[in-house]
Amino acid sequence: MKEFVDIEISGSHLRYDENDPIAVNISGNHYIDGDIHKITYVEEAQGFDEIILNTIIVEKNRVEIIKEGVVNSKMVFANNSRYKTIYDTPFGRLDMETETKLLLIDMSEDEINVYVEYILYIEGDRASNSKMRIHIVEAVDRVDNKGG
Repeated sequence: MKEFVDIEISGSHLRYDENDPIAVNISGNHYIDGDIHKITYVEEAQGFDEIILNTIIVEKNRVEIIKEGVVNSKMVFANNSRYKTIYDTPFGRLDMETETKLLLIDMSEDEINVYVEYILYIEGDRASNSKMRIHIVEAVDRVDNKGG
């Protein structure tokens, strides 16, 4: 897979009877270090004049999602595991924990597919049952319109 990639993240957080969908389509960068794939992309922080640097690290049996900027967090997913972290926002810090129920990873030369089902806990309370799909492919070639 080349350095420039298209990233599609979709899923949902089921809270009580409400389903909060996740939908992100963005371009980013892809790096390989041995068997580890590192994908980075930048997003605007809603309601702020700042950005968030997102890093997705995909290994054979583990995925990390790291946010750095106006919001700081690190979520780690590995089958049948729990991970505690701090979710740092402009409004304060929250204890956050993910409990991975299912993690499927499929990596090839052309794409990376990740599917995860997890429980999200905030301040020790179950906040949501969540599902997330991450699909990463080489970016569509950009057309150079300089003429020639």
